[in-house]
Amino acid sequence: MTQQELPNGMTVHGLNRNETEYLYKEIFEDEVYTPGDGFGFPERPVVFDVGANIGMFALFMAAKFPEARIFSFEPVPRTFDALQKNAGGVPNVSVFNMALGDAAQTRELTFYPQYSMMSGFDADPEVDRALVKSYIGNIAETLDEDRRDLLLEEADELIGERFDTVERVPVRIDRLETVAADLGIDRIDFLKIDVEGFEVKVLEGIGDALWSRIGRAAVEVEDDNGELAVVTKLFAEHGMETVVEQPAEYRGTSVYTVFAARPAGVAP
Repeated sequence: MTQQELPNGMTVHGLNRNETEYLYKEIFEDEVYTPGDGFGFPERPVVFDVGANIGMFALFMAAKFPEARIFSFEPVPRTFDALQKNAGGVPNVSVFNMALGDAAQTRELTFYPQYSMMSGFDADPEVDRALVKSYIGNIAETLDEDRRDLLLEEADELIGERFDTVERVPVRIDRLETVAADLGIDRIDFLKIDVEGFEVKVLEGIGDALWSRIGRAAVEVEDDNGELAVVTKLFAEHGMETVVEQPAEYRGTSVYTVFAARPAGVAP
């Protein structure tokens, strides 16, 4: 585990420096989980951070909304350790060493120590290696010729190191509606899901009663087998409107972000 200072002056723990820098840029600078029309939150919003990794999104939301109640879920013990160090001491953040899904169970997760944010239940090193290579190729197109050529030459070596080490980790899973009930939560103002291909299972674990009490959501979707259509349909069936976006750096890949909102909002 490394400890480093971020550009905004925060000091955080992470599993590797490059990944921490990427997460900071994605969440604090690019604000990839922020809806285009803003959050539109009530006073003291309830936020569920599903797939918290080292807690960068929890820290972002805690800084942006000091009165929010934030619940962060990360199943991998090593990554959870960093999450707990980073966000566990923040007064309005609660952290949980578990995954959310469609059924209560224990299941094996594929963990990449050198690329923790791509770890997942159905992770495949070759597929994930190709995804990252496409990402690097898109980034390279934004650079000048010399830097582009250098980045592309080094891409295979950079990617190979990230996926050379793979661990199988048993993790606990429970339904979102069960966890919310146990916590006494009857509404979720913002639901963020980034779980590397398990997003449909998370949504299937919500339950009809809780669905009607969700105001907004941001879900990263890996559309390898029609998951994007399933996710947008689930939101539509529960009265939420969706906007689908694909960041430029993921052009040509299966990765999208779905933003969902309930037009009438959710009363406190």
